[in-house]
Amino acid sequence: MDNKLYKIVLEKISEKGKITFAEFMDMALFYPSLGYYQKENPFGTTGSFYTSVNSSEKFGFALAKSFIYFFNTLDIDYKICEMGAGSGMLANDILNYLKSKHPEIYQKTTYTIIEKSEYLIEQQKNLLSDHLGKVIWIDFDSFSNFEGVFFSNELVDAFPVHRIIKIDGKYKELYLIYHEGKIQFYPDEISDPKINEFIDKVGLKLVDKQIADLNIYSGDWIRNLGSKIDKGVVITIDYGYTSDKLYSHFRMDGTVTCYFKHTQNNDFFERIGFQDITAFVDFTAIQEYGRLGGLNYINLLPQSLFLVQTGILEFIMGASTDLERSSIKSLIIPEGGFGTNFHVLIQGKNVDIPEDFFYKKNSTETYIELAERYEKLGIQN
Repeated sequence: MDNKLYKIVLEKISEKGKITFAEFMDMALFYPSLGYYQKENPFGTTGSFYTSVNSSEKFGFALAKSFIYFFNTLDIDYKICEMGAGSGMLANDILNYLKSKHPEIYQKTTYTIIEKSEYLIEQQKNLLSDHLGKVIWIDFDSFSNFEGVFFSNELVDAFPVHRIIKIDGKYKELYLIYHEGKIQFYPDEISDPKINEFIDKVGLKLVDKQIADLNIYSGDWIRNLGSKIDKGVVITIDYGYTSDKLYSHFRMDGTVTCYFKHTQNNDFFERIGFQDITAFVDFTAIQEYGRLGGLNYINLLPQSLFLVQTGILEFIMGASTDLERSSIKSLIIPEGGFGTNFHVLIQGKNVDIPEDFFYKKNSTETYIELAERYEKLGIQN
């Protein structure tokens, strides 16, 4: 394939001598008209990867149910903001559910999308044609004084990361250089003081020769986001772990990886602009930096538990075909589905969380309560 972006990356390396992996990742994903998210639809069967959204519309239905719970329980405005809406499918599923099942809430709900890709905005507008009077698009800088539910789904994993390695007891950054006819990694001094701040904030402790991928932009993002919210909840859905698990010593090579047509690879410098590049999310960092923006931690729970609490089991029981049932189950099963690495972080600002808040319950409490509820309804399985 004719890779114009590869040549642009080489020019940037030649100009500066070396570039950070974060600079490279930003170019590979977001370079105007050539970056992966700027020129084609990366989602679904024609793209490079599946998301929970592609698996079943019931993912969006379940989120819509949770939003109604937040509205009613926390006394916040009927406003939803999604950042990084991708194809627009999730927004469409959420709005379809509200319109068909809760038209009174749909009527008074506004839906805002924050999206940096002009290509994806056009895709979203086409898909959301039935809801265009309900949806508005703005950029992140214009977003402010928000009250309601703010959420993102697989957004933070696309933020550029800095690659760090520990060598002889010291942290070095892995830069990109052009050597012997190819792009290679080269360790040198840390490029940004924010990296050292991030290392301290998450308590990073690597062993010798271990690589970690640090998403310092997630810290800037959540702290800035907190300052833009007056009252409400922030829901971050992504794959990742807390720092203690994410930087465990068995992860010697970090977590950055690529996806090309549903196949995972670590060929970072091949197919630049034609494949996704992503890294696991550090949920400890989002919690800690969120506090700096005024966001309070409510809970971090597996996506499977969040969906069960929201009512995904009722969708499974109501499925009309085995195929539909299997698609919904893939959202919560641990093997071959989205139930293992995906987590949901819930943060709040200026909201009072009641003692019986459903999303504060652990798995044991949740399943006991659900069993009692289903027993009352006469449901056995």
